[in-house]
Amino acid sequence: MITQLFKVFRLSLLIASLSACSENSKHKVDGFYTEHGEWDSARIPFIKPYEGVIVNEENGWVMNLKALKGGDSMLSHIRKATVFNGFILVHTGSTLMMGVEIKESWWVVSPSRKIEEGFSDEKQYWDYLKMLGFKKKPRLHDIRVIASYYEDHDMMDWDDTRGISCLFERKN
Repeated sequence: MITQLFKVFRLSLLIASLSACSENSKHKVDGFYTEHGEWDSARIPFIKPYEGVIVNEENGWVMNLKALKGGDSMLSHIRKATVFNGFILVHTGSTLMMGVEIKESWWVVSPSRKIEEGFSDEKQYWDYLKMLGFKKKPRLHDIRVIASYYEDHDMMDWDDTRGISCLFERKN
């Protein structure tokens, strides 16, 4: 009889702990990280409030900037991107930088550090990342692959770059 009571007690304890875990796992996710865009566009959340958006093929994927230094307010033709350690890293094709059209650019954006820096030279971009404490150059992912990952998962998990990388390898 005591054995049965002990089993019932253990079972009750297990059920209680499982229900507590499921309550804790139902944390509210900011809609910024789960919304896919309007009917005529698509979007990819980077770090709030920054996002990649595509409305038409002419400009490709774009990202609005906050013009922290009074410069450009948008970059277009995003080719590759990633989010790494609180930084949004972007590589574009032809875009405007300080009002001048350039062939390609590399961007470092950090909302928490109030950084929006663009470079027309990859070496300058890498030197800047090293100055910020980066030990190795983070891998940027093709924007179309990122969009596909987001579409499939309904949320971006930038820490799961292995998942994005695997998707990239399947598409190529």
